[in-house]
Amino acid sequence: MSNYRIETINFDQLENQMTIPTYQRPLVWSKSQKTAFIDNISRGFPFGSLLLYKYDTNEKYSLIDGQQRFSTLREYQRHPEEYFPIETNASKQIDSLMTFSGASLQPESYRTQIRNQFVTAIKEMLHQHAVDRKLPGSYLAQKVKEICPSAGSTHDLEIVDIQVELINALDRYVNLSTLQIPCVFFTGDKSELPDVFANVNLGGRKLTKYQVFAAQWNRYNVRLSEEKYSDEILEHTISRYEGLTEDRDGLEIEDFSAEEMRQERVVTLPEFCHALGELVISHCRSCWPAKAANQDDTVDTIGYNTLAIVFGIRPQEIAGKKEGPQGLPDVFANAGFEDNPEAIERLVTCMLAEYDEINGRFAKYLRKPGSKEAYETSKSSGQLQFLSFFAALWHMRYEPVRSTTFESKPGYRHNGYNETARNLFRCFILDMLTNQWKGSGDSRLGNYIDGTLTYATNAAFSKAKLEAATHAYLESIENSESINVDSTAKTLLTVLASRNLQAYGESSYDIEHLISRETLRSKKGGLYAYKAYKLPGGNLGNIAYLSSAENRAKGSTTLPASQGELFSFNGSREYVYDGQALRDADINLKHGDPDAAKSFLKNRAQIMLDSLVEMLSQD
Repeated sequence: MSNYRIETINFDQLENQMTIPTYQRPLVWSKSQKTAFIDNISRGFPFGSLLLYKYDTNEKYSLIDGQQRFSTLREYQRHPEEYFPIETNASKQIDSLMTFSGASLQPESYRTQIRNQFVTAIKEMLHQHAVDRKLPGSYLAQKVKEICPSAGSTHDLEIVDIQVELINALDRYVNLSTLQIPCVFFTGDKSELPDVFANVNLGGRKLTKYQVFAAQWNRYNVRLSEEKYSDEILEHTISRYEGLTEDRDGLEIEDFSAEEMRQERVVTLPEFCHALGELVISHCRSCWPAKAANQDDTVDTIGYNTLAIVFGIRPQEIAGKKEGPQGLPDVFANAGFEDNPEAIERLVTCMLAEYDEINGRFAKYLRKPGSKEAYETSKSSGQLQFLSFFAALWHMRYEPVRSTTFESKPGYRHNGYNETARNLFRCFILDMLTNQWKGSGDSRLGNYIDGTLTYATNAAFSKAKLEAATHAYLESIENSESINVDSTAKTLLTVLASRNLQAYGESSYDIEHLISRETLRSKKGGLYAYKAYKLPGGNLGNIAYLSSAENRAKGSTTLPASQGELFSFNGSREYVYDGQALRDADINLKHGDPDAAKSFLKNRAQIMLDSLVEMLSQD
């Protein structure tokens, strides 16, 4: 027996009768996908169905699957001008407007300008028609006069007819008032809806495992106190739902009321994990860029795994197994946190304290010159690696949490915690140089969770290992033929700059090329110089933090042409001890001799890497 029925329902009947479950992911279709979808409908092609559920206590339908399609239809309803191909469907009418206005007799450059303005006016008209069906018949004629004041009123009636033609063409393109939508109604038990949501999406854009968890675990609740972090988790959750509602153009989220949520102070476990991820990012500004908080997969990865780590759960076992360890929801509930607001606040406080420790270590090295709050994070947002730092600190300080009364281990600071904290950034640099985390996946993180791997020993970091890594890195970049600044090089440069921040007296610095981009891009035998001679022009040996004053010749005169003025007083800050070597590198390269450039780039990178080794080995 099937647990569904199929009906065909008019769009108008669905438009204001739909709600979205809380576990639905955000809108993910690109503009091109939405345009293709509307184009399919305009051609009379099949466009899929909506999967709906009707609760006994709610007059509205719950949209289980088809959110992207339905939201695109609603967007088209409000902004048809963004999807209606005007140049294709209205070229004849635009030509008539050009004739009636006299613009067709003008020079070509003027005609192009006026034609574009007519297209814009038609778009505005179609939008106004969508918003207000009582659009004045003279709307377009008035717009024509505004664009071409000399047009007069001779052709007003013809322009009124053109307005009618364009509106009729839009209605023929896609007429939502008559559009019939195939709907599949799930008739099984409502408790099965999360599983239906997870399984029905197997054939579409694949759900992340955290989106599946959000659907399957929405029956697990977390009660929050009115204390600092609990309140932030609550407000993050409310803000997220309000943002999703706005993005969906007001489409309601089921069972969500900001007022009721603030009164009841209860979130689901997935909501808690997502908000926790946002909190972690806000506490680790030197580790994750601010934009990471808007990336759901990043936020979920951080939040779910952070909570799992404190309970000693490896990434592969968050959902549990049929035979073996319990999943995160059961361990969380069995430890007594589900209905204990005070314990939740303490748990979050302890977790964020470890992230504050990590952030403090990284902020010391990654703050950009001239700034108090901006950090170089282009190579410091490896999610699993940073989670391993948290896992290593947590393992040294606590046992896997099994109750709300968990405590720090006696003497934990002298039993590996302090050495772990000291090594975190050094291991970050070492692992970055050796691509240690590339393709490592969840299993490597799991080894830090259970203590199989640690950052507290020489096996994790030593001066000899760092020297070997810098040597291998220098060899790897020697013939890299680059011009765009490499993200690893940006991080290394920022670390080196942190050693001498007092030398950066301005408020703003940018990473600039020393051998100029202009010279690197000069043509040699049909190729750019940096490609023809395999020069690492965007790598460590050729980049520096320069203020606008120091780089005043940028865009006109190359740096070497300034006769070395830049390095008359701060060459040691930029690891350039011979301004003539830089001038020779740039000038000779322009004349087809790359030897001086190769020597400069390699020698400067070697000096900088040697300095890096000494710096990190002593800290």
